Amino acid sequence: MQDIQLKLTARHHVEGNWEETTHSYEGKRVQKASAWYLAYKEEMEGVGEVSTTLKLTDTSITLVRQGGVSTRQQFEKGASTHSTYQSPYGPFAMETHTNKLRIRYEAEVPVQVEIAYQLWMNEQYAGEHELKIELGK
Repeated sequence: MQDIQLKLTARHHVEGNWEETTHSYEGKRVQKASAWYLAYKEEMEGVGEVSTTLKLTDTSITLVRQGGVSTRQQFEKGASTHSTYQSPYGPFAMETHTNKLRIRYEAEVPVQVEIAYQLWMNEQYAGEHELKIELGK
């Protein structure tokens, strides 16, 4: 298991404009079987600490959050996936359609993750989203 620095940039297309936020976290990176796992803790406004784990495989990325909110979100390029987002306000049905999924490796170790997707919450369109995660030592 390696200690790493994660820089997460999230972009969200809202009412014709892109909103962007960037956060930095300390985390861990480990390889198990044919997958890489990235784990870190984040403070979410109004919710508190949330443990986040990303599972990276050749064809998909799974995002799992546990804590003040919980969800298991699957990203597969060109596919729509369904899950539930459990918040302090109750559960929300989520549908994700992944347009872009890219993992960049250096020396067979993941160093950058990019995901672009459309999101629906309780069957209401919630916009276009992009995540970029840069991994360093």
